[in-house]
Formats: sequence, structure tokens, C-alpha cells
Amino acid sequence: MPDPEPQAPPRKKRGCFFYGCITSLILLAVAALGIFLGMRYLISRAREMVAQYTDTSPMALPKVDMSPEQLRQLTARVQAFGQALDAHTNTGPLILTGPEVNALLASTPELKDYKDKIYVSFEGEEARAQISLPLEGLHIPGLDLKGRYLNGNGAFKLAITNGLASVTVASFEAKGKPLPATFLASMQQQNLAQGFNSTTNTASLAGFQSVQVKDSTLIATPKPN
Repeated sequence: MPDPEPQAPPRKKRGCFFYGCITSLILLAVAALGIFLGMRYLISRAREMVAQYTDTSPMALPKVDMSPEQLRQLTARVQAFGQALDAHTNTGPLILTGPEVNALLASTPELKDYKDKIYVSFEGEEARAQISLPLEGLHIPGLDLKGRYLNGNGAFKLAITNGLASVTVASFEAKGKPLPATFLASMQQQNLAQGFNSTTNTASLAGFQSVQVKDSTLIATPKPN
């Protein structure tokens, strides 16, 4: 009886760095919603805020114009960086622009549910995100969110240091209006990536010396070996 064919090794995902950053951006949107709908407010007040800060239709977000060849080269560069980290091989920093991050976001199957719902940009040392998220999946007692969308944009600080991810809000507005000062102040005191800092993820992030937004780019610097 012939020996069974060896199974192909599982396809390695693209490094915790990329998915972690995008996950943090999604956490920003979800946490923002939870804070301004749920913080110590009666249902009647929450209903008022739903009407004031959400829309009945999604917001059109910018599109990234990148050719298939450009996307192939970008994906190869990110994969090579991840492979170097896995192999503990010295490699230079990975530098990504806003359009490159958006192209990766749009082409990553694991993040297909967020396609056309989030758009990232970098300005100076801040990251910005435009979001347009349907709210029907959120279940808040006494609130009917069917057909409602959270359309907003925010500026925030993103960093990974000592194996821990940090995302803090600088500003956030929904439906073209800044959030109430009490909500914004509460958001600014939270690390919106805290849920990402699990034991498994921190072990993967330990290979980075730093990840930061600088000169309007996202720069991931690995630890020297």
C-alpha cells in the first residue's frame, strides 16, 4: 500500500503586524460607537444620539487606484518582510503609505467584511480613518438600529512598543459633527487596541522594535537579531 502523500504545510498568514494594525482601526470604530451610545445614558437619550450621529445610508469612501502588478509587488514586499521576521533574519523597516495599506485591506480575504467600510490615511505622526459601518449587527436594548450607519472619521495615535499595541484617539466626529466632549474625553483615556494585546498576539509583536506613524507613513521596525 503506497504511503499517503504528505500534507502541504499550512499557508502562513501575513504576519501579525498588518492584521493587528487593521484590527486596531476596526476597534476604533466599534469602541467609538459603544462609548457614545452606551455611557450612563438613558435609552431616550441614546435614541436622540442615534438620530443625531448616525445616517440612513452608507458614506462613499475614497478608492485606491492600484494596478494588479503594483498590488502584486506590494504584497510580495509585505510577505518578504513577514518571512524575514519568522526566520529571525535581519531586515530593514517596512514602510507603508496610506494608499498601500488601503490596497492591502481591500485585497485581504480575511478582512472582506470591512471592504469599502474603512479608509486609512496618515498625516504627519497621526493616523486617520474614515468609516462607514452598518449598525444592524449591534444589539443595544431599546434601540432599533436597522438601516442605520455610523459614518465618521477620526484621528488617532498608533504605536507598538515593547510588544504591546496602543491606539488612542485624538479626535472623532460622526455625521459631520464632533462627539460630545464627555464622550471624546472618555475615548482619549482608553487604549482601543487593549483587546488585541492577548498573550498570543504579544508573542508575535515581540519581534518589533517599534511600529509608528511618522512622516505620513506607517513604519514597522523589527528588532535586530
